[in-house]
Amino acid sequence: MKRIAILIFILSLFAMPAFAVTDRLALQSQQQQQEYMNMVFWQKFNDDILVDNLIKVYKNNNDLKAAVLKVNEGNRIVKMSFANELPHVGFQGYVGRIFSSSDELFGEVKIPNYAETHYLLPLTMNYEIDIWGKNHLITKSKKKQLEMIKQDERASYIYISSAFAVDYYNLIRTDKLISYQKELIELQNKIIDSYKTKYELGTATLSDIEQAQKNLTYMKEELQKLSEKQDLLKNQLSVLLSDRAFESIERAEFDSLNIAFIPPKEIKFDVIEKRPDKIKSELELEKIGIDVKVARRDLLPKFIITGNLGFNMYNISSSHKFLADLGIVPAWDLFMGGRKLQLLKLKKDQYELATQKYEKTILTAIQETNDALYSMKTAENIKTVVDDRLNKDEKEMKYTIIREDAGTADNLDIMFQKQKLIISKMQTVSAKINEIISAINLYQALGGVDFTEIENI
Repeated sequence: MKRIAILIFILSLFAMPAFAVTDRLALQSQQQQQEYMNMVFWQKFNDDILVDNLIKVYKNNNDLKAAVLKVNEGNRIVKMSFANELPHVGFQGYVGRIFSSSDELFGEVKIPNYAETHYLLPLTMNYEIDIWGKNHLITKSKKKQLEMIKQDERASYIYISSAFAVDYYNLIRTDKLISYQKELIELQNKIIDSYKTKYELGTATLSDIEQAQKNLTYMKEELQKLSEKQDLLKNQLSVLLSDRAFESIERAEFDSLNIAFIPPKEIKFDVIEKRPDKIKSELELEKIGIDVKVARRDLLPKFIITGNLGFNMYNISSSHKFLADLGIVPAWDLFMGGRKLQLLKLKKDQYELATQKYEKTILTAIQETNDALYSMKTAENIKTVVDDRLNKDEKEMKYTIIREDAGTADNLDIMFQKQKLIISKMQTVSAKINEIISAINLYQALGGVDFTEIENI
């Protein structure tokens, strides 16, 4: 009875699920940490609406949820690999009956109409002695794969955050441009009316009216394009928010934007080391290096400890029924058509390929970072030029008003100058948003590094 109780206890232990406790809390902690790291940068935009929207993105975005689940999946794979390093215990019993048949002979002993029942109820155990460390290397390889997946998750946060912010500010730009475009159309209608009045007085021609009407059609066409772009941006933002209702996107007004980023003078190479693709390429190189070792050690023999513990009996009432055996099984694949050798060569080729990919990743990182930095500096310079032009147009508007008071300009001149001033304001809006977007692109190119703290990195 003691032996039976021990067997039942052992069976109950191994019958429990191997992974009853999940890592959901740990994953949530990693996700929250990633969100916080992103928020430190986005809060510098001084836009609470943007921050609130990004929190919704982190909470609801389908791609980010999938990225977290892939990390969860990678954790499972690592644990499954580690399980292969441990002994495997199972139950594989047999209960069978040999029915009456011909006589059974054991030497000179004859058993007529032989029949018997066989009960084999053992726990079986198999354990591969990891002499060469192959199984442990496989687990290390899976851990490297898990770290690569985590970098993919990090890259997803950086990319989706940046994509949302770019669309968000493009939408704010489009809103402002639409309002200015409507002002242009309103002024153009007044210009047409003014030409018609002058035509009746004989101071304007039909050609003037027709050209003004033609310009009006161009302005209306541009308004339609802006309205279409506005709808497209709203749809894109709804997808990033995983909002099936495609409701109105809450956003700030352009005039409330208070963002001023100074581009860094230069970026040191070590900052690029934090890019997810750079880290992932390094991990991939390390992983394949481990896989080469695994393939090499797979050419060596295996030694498996095997054993049984349980009952082996032909009669339940028999007092001699306990079964226990233990042994070592050596196994060596002497010939498999060269498959294992080719696998080793394949892993070596993959290592060389990963090396080239790693070098290409470094070059791409440098190029994208330099491009983003130059783009940000250019955007800053363009905004300075556009702001200067706007100031000159505003001064010219004041001079035109003075001229009107002096009688050297009329209302039509005022409206033309207003249109010119509005166009300069529209260019200023685009320049300002382009400057913001260039900052977002630099943040993304640096792999989520806050370039405003670049001096401290």
